[in-house]
Amino acid sequence: MAQASEVVIDGVGFMSLHHHDGRFVRGAGLFAFARRDADGGRTIFCLELSPDISREATPGHRAWSHAIARGMNEVLVHLAGSQQAPGEVAPDAVFPPLRFDLVEDLTDDADAAGQAA
Repeated sequence: MAQASEVVIDGVGFMSLHHHDGRFVRGAGLFAFARRDADGGRTIFCLELSPDISREATPGHRAWSHAIARGMNEVLVHLAGSQQAPGEVAPDAVFPPLRFDLVEDLTDDADAAGQAA
């Protein structure tokens, strides 16, 4: 369920959804697996561009288990074309302190393991 205000990350407004609700967002845009922290800040575990958020912001995503294990409680979503101009955000937008705990790129690990064999 979306909150009353946008969460702004680097000048881009994101709506906050329950962490299982990404599957309902049919369309292209940015999504982030995140945890809303006690101080109102956000910890971002994954931030990606997707041609169809409903197909990618799901439990099958490579960063899902990493994010769940660290307390993910929301998915932040920015639909493509929803901002008319860079930096244009709603008047009630919040600019929370941001922290990052990004999942490592699993494809790089797999490539390195394959080269070592």
